[in-house]
Amino acid sequence: MNLNGVELDVDFTDADFIEKIEDGRLKVDKGIEELQKNKNDLSPAEGIRHECKIVKDFIDYVFGDGTSEKIFGNKNSLKMCIEIFEDIFNERDKQLKSFNQKVSLYSPERLQRWIYW
Repeated sequence: MNLNGVELDVDFTDADFIEKIEDGRLKVDKGIEELQKNKNDLSPAEGIRHECKIVKDFIDYVFGDGTSEKIFGNKNSLKMCIEIFEDIFNERDKQLKSFNQKVSLYSPERLQRWIYW
């Protein structure tokens, strides 16, 4: 998968990768909860930096330290962070749809039909 010019190995059928994604999502949820508690104490710019940090920490956790810097450079664009985060989960949907289509070829009903051909 390519995220802003950075090629990453993304396999949503790999149990270890899925576990990283799940753990990372929990960290994102926790980070957002903390941010919500403190949002009145932050300027809009500080809030955006914190939100970007949550996404960047997720990316570094899942793909390895320094990956977010390769993807974002020094930018703290909330739009860019949200789009990259969405891209990851859109890729998940794409991979799982493709995988489920392949698996359906080998359903018991379909295999039973092949036996009689």
